[in-house]
Amino acid sequence: MKKKFNHALVIGGTGMLAGVSIFLANEGFSVSVIGRSAAKFERLKASSPPDSIFPTQVDYYSEALFTEVEKSIAKRGPFDLIVSWTPNYLALEQICKMNDQATSFRLIHVKGSRRYFEDEEIRIPANCIYEKVFLGFVREDGISRWLTHKEIASGVIQQIVDNTADRIIGQLHPYSERPS
Repeated sequence: MKKKFNHALVIGGTGMLAGVSIFLANEGFSVSVIGRSAAKFERLKASSPPDSIFPTQVDYYSEALFTEVEKSIAKRGPFDLIVSWTPNYLALEQICKMNDQATSFRLIHVKGSRRYFEDEEIRIPANCIYEKVFLGFVREDGISRWLTHKEIASGVIQQIVDNTADRIIGQLHPYSERPS
């Protein structure tokens, strides 16, 4: 992948999006990661090039989130890419507004399958390219299961690389939010 970004923010980047954080770090990005677990941050940093992952241990419903995002922008510049797994749309809108120094940036919003059928609109600034990745489930041998973290990260990475319209990882079922 040809490097197109300098600074990325991954919200929820220590759990199912850890692979995305590591991918971006390996591509040479400065990756600001928001998560809640110090132990997961240590594993993430150990799996990434030195001085590429910048952890912020904060809940995405906390007011401290905005202070930490401001600090990250001040230290490493505006975000060129934001990848977010958060149901807190108001916080995500605010973070996008705070990124007003960016000429343009991409927001890849990772959402559960239910959001595909009943989704709220998010207000984004004019300098933001907004993309959605919906998480479904997988059917194997007549049995349904949730996606693994690796499958989720791979699908989100494919979205980053392909730079296409919205993406569905797995399959969606309109009548249920759980695989049967």
